[in-house]
Amino acid sequence: MAATVNGNEVTVADVEALVNKPDDVELTKAEFADYLSFNIILDVFSAQAESEFGISFTDEEIAAEADELLAAQLTEGQTREEFLELNEITEQLVLNVAHQSLIQTAILEELGGSLPDPTQEEVDAFFEEASLMVCGSHILVETEAEAQDVVARLGAGEEFGAVAAEVSIDGSADSGGDLGCADPSQYVPEFSEALATAEVGIPTAPVESEFGFHVILLREDELPTEEQAITNLNSQAAQQATNDWFLETASAAEVEVNEKFGTWQTEPSPEVVPPAE
Repeated sequence: MAATVNGNEVTVADVEALVNKPDDVELTKAEFADYLSFNIILDVFSAQAESEFGISFTDEEIAAEADELLAAQLTEGQTREEFLELNEITEQLVLNVAHQSLIQTAILEELGGSLPDPTQEEVDAFFEEASLMVCGSHILVETEAEAQDVVARLGAGEEFGAVAAEVSIDGSADSGGDLGCADPSQYVPEFSEALATAEVGIPTAPVESEFGFHVILLREDELPTEEQAITNLNSQAAQQATNDWFLETASAAEVEVNEKFGTWQTEPSPEVVPPAE
């Protein structure tokens, strides 16, 4: 027995059924604790969702969700079996992830549907915060010479996002350099100052920071309408209510973990803490 959840056993076999490692490779204590945590959390949430809201899913619904989740993860030409083998996981883990995803979505809809609309004060505060934000993109390279080459390419008419996707060395390259909209104070000073003086739609000269050299594009994104603000605030409130529900549910559960595999905690997040190596 690896653990009990409200009196129901979670066995070692239940945990091992999620993993597809070579026969001569054992799970580390930390890995076992992670997979055990997942099993415990799914058991807790699925039982509470059904007892409190009548939320449950058939095997067919879970399998269909698993198919969608896997389809979104497969690279071009990759088979389902290749993906599972590469990640050392089993179909059972994918089904469990799908089941948890369905529960989270259902709880979000259940709790979100019962929340009141935001007050006018909350809407006003949303717009006040939004007005402080700037929307920008950048291309990050290692040297000033590379940055000057980027400026030249943009000046010759190449599209900013395409150049970013090709040469930018940070994660924003995947989205064409898009950094979203944020308070500029969150950036390093050099970047923040360049944003403050940039002209909308015109790439800046190279800007040096501790990360390298940036070419920055200030975008003119419109503020949301009041209807969009209310939708956004409702979504935030529903997500917070859902997070609170999950934490309260996990905290109220009676969970006992075999000390061989670790100890159960709910703060700062529900998980099994593995024993010392």
